[in-house]
Amino acid sequence: MKNATIRLILTLALLLAAGIIATQVYWVKRAYDLEEKEFSLNVNTALRNVAFKIWELKKIQPLVYNVVDQVEQDYFIVQINDHVDADVLGHFLSMEFERRNVITDFEYGMYDCMSDSLMNYHYIHMSGSNEPFTPVMNFPSLARENYYFGVFFPHRKNYIASQLSIWILSSLVLLCVLIFLGYVVFVILKQKRLSEVQKDFVNNMTHEFKTPLATIQLSAEVLKNPDIVQKPQRLLNYATIIDNAASQLALQVERVLQMAHAEKGEIQLRQQPIVWQQLLQDAVKGFEHMLLKKNAALHLHLPEANVESTGDELHLKNAVSNLIDNALKYATENPVIDIHLKANNKQIRVDVSDNGVGIDKNHQKMLFRRFYRVPTGNIHDVKGFGLGLNYVKIIVKAHGGEVVCNSKPGKGSTFSLIFPKK
Repeated sequence: MKNATIRLILTLALLLAAGIIATQVYWVKRAYDLEEKEFSLNVNTALRNVAFKIWELKKIQPLVYNVVDQVEQDYFIVQINDHVDADVLGHFLSMEFERRNVITDFEYGMYDCMSDSLMNYHYIHMSGSNEPFTPVMNFPSLARENYYFGVFFPHRKNYIASQLSIWILSSLVLLCVLIFLGYVVFVILKQKRLSEVQKDFVNNMTHEFKTPLATIQLSAEVLKNPDIVQKPQRLLNYATIIDNAASQLALQVERVLQMAHAEKGEIQLRQQPIVWQQLLQDAVKGFEHMLLKKNAALHLHLPEANVESTGDELHLKNAVSNLIDNALKYATENPVIDIHLKANNKQIRVDVSDNGVGIDKNHQKMLFRRFYRVPTGNIHDVKGFGLGLNYVKIIVKAHGGEVVCNSKPGKGSTFSLIFPKK
């Protein structure tokens, strides 16, 4: 129920954040469109005023009121019906643009109807403009039968964007706030998950320790009986029970200590020659009692030629033992385990296969995380700390290799340890 509530809250939070971002993008675009319209209006007004000034200077009767034509978003032409000096035109243009607060670089050129060509190109760097001096001088020639001049704004988009600095800054601040809040939520959820994982670990560890301790205590109570001395076979049985329980307890403590050292990066590998056939046979010997108890079959498939390498024999044997232990824990009735050793010129591969319950693909990515255990609902018949596979990954990685899981629910699992052949 809690997980469903958390997922609902996260979904609503994501939708809300997406809505805020979408709204901000909409208003920034709206503001840009308004600035673009205002820019075009100011330019049209300024150019019309320039045309009137030229007619007044030339003492020509003004033409129609609408003499400005916006050919493209950044290119305007103005019909003036007479030739005008380029310096005078540049002066009028600069003066009118400053009056209309259009402070951006522009280029202009005159069209001479006698030669049917654009000429007298000029680039005006407006005072107060921070744009680089980069003339374009690429005016399109238009089919007009009159004198006109063209004005081109090479930095129109940058200029309009600069007018939206407050909008852009506020959007960036809002985006940073949302990212920060998302990070805070991520950290809180991560801490919550770690807290739950550690709680499960403590519970599992308590159960794992209580069982052998209870067995030792019960056997010790029986051994306190003076009559037990008269029954040597019974004495031997209880001593064996205590020995097995103590070994199980020592194994669990060793696993916890191994992971503590691995977490601190204190695992030091003792490089020594290894014969993999011997290593696997030694690892299997430790499970003879458990194999008989569970009526399990374990088959070793080893090549005849010795497969040799260097590494830490103890840690590598522990890694293989963890895989065998998991195969027995999660096996169905009459478990069957196959261990294949393969080698070529490039790598050594150990495959540990079982006919157990299998692992869903969604959980395979998280198998090697510390404390992670595949959820089994309300069934807790398999005990453990969730440390074994994480330890396997750390040891294999320390030897320059990788561990791969291939599994399907109901069809068993295969864990492969792959090492480069040195």
